Amino acid sequence: MINKNGEINALLNLIEDPDEEVYQSITKRFMGFGQAVIPILSEYQQLTEDPVQTAKISSIISGISIKCLEDAVISWKNNNDRSVLEASLFVASYLNPENDRDQLFFEIEKIRKTIWLELNDYLTPLEEVNIINKIIFGHYNYRGVKMDLNAIADFDPGNLLTNKVSNTYPLGSLYLIVCEMLGISVLPVHIPKQNLLCYAEEGSSIISLEGNDILFYIDPLSGQIYTHKDIETYVKKMNLVHPPAVFKPSSSVNYVQRWLKSIAEAEQLSGSTDRHDGLQRIISMIEQ
Repeated sequence: MINKNGEINALLNLIEDPDEEVYQSITKRFMGFGQAVIPILSEYQQLTEDPVQTAKISSIISGISIKCLEDAVISWKNNNDRSVLEASLFVASYLNPENDRDQLFFEIEKIRKTIWLELNDYLTPLEEVNIINKIIFGHYNYRGVKMDLNAIADFDPGNLLTNKVSNTYPLGSLYLIVCEMLGISVLPVHIPKQNLLCYAEEGSSIISLEGNDILFYIDPLSGQIYTHKDIETYVKKMNLVHPPAVFKPSSSVNYVQRWLKSIAEAEQLSGSTDRHDGLQRIISMIEQ
């Protein structure tokens, strides 16, 4: 627990000091506290009317957020598991440090259990997906909205689980997580200008999968099912690739990379240059 009445208050008072070396020193100390100090900094920022101090605090908060995200991404990428659940939790922490990790997991587990109670070994892949759709979009009333870079909260899994609404990435991650937990072979798939999922043949791997191993595609915004013919018609109409096109499932790393790229665009649009640049650095690191 951080002591607000001790060192933190002393550091907050030093923000007023115009000396750049002092500012760099307190920034380093705040960075050492990690995400736990962000709510305190945000509260202090709301109380000050000095634009210089406000800018300094924003910069410190951005630095902490980016550093914590970078550390989490490095740890996740170095782990062979690379679960979408873990990725969703660190994205949620970056977008809102007050997101409760345990509460988010609890909400996801409720959804998983509700779906599990309706599954059996004799269902077809399409029947399994219909049950998932019924639970997520019917029973729990989750709703997808069109991507809006001005609405950065729509990228937050925590906001999705609290308010039941998000753009395609948190909903896609929720879909992937419950399928991962239930052993259902739903994976990300990278279609140009789309964020779709796919149901793959059981036992296939990302390395060996070809287009004919994909049974059908799923839009995580609504649960809408698409056939191979639907996707071929889409890419041909949009002139995105020269058919015949074969789309393969992508990895969780690629999914998270695309998610962070969209968040970086939203940060840039909002004027958060430090956050945008930090995210771009993390994205480049993922590519390596």
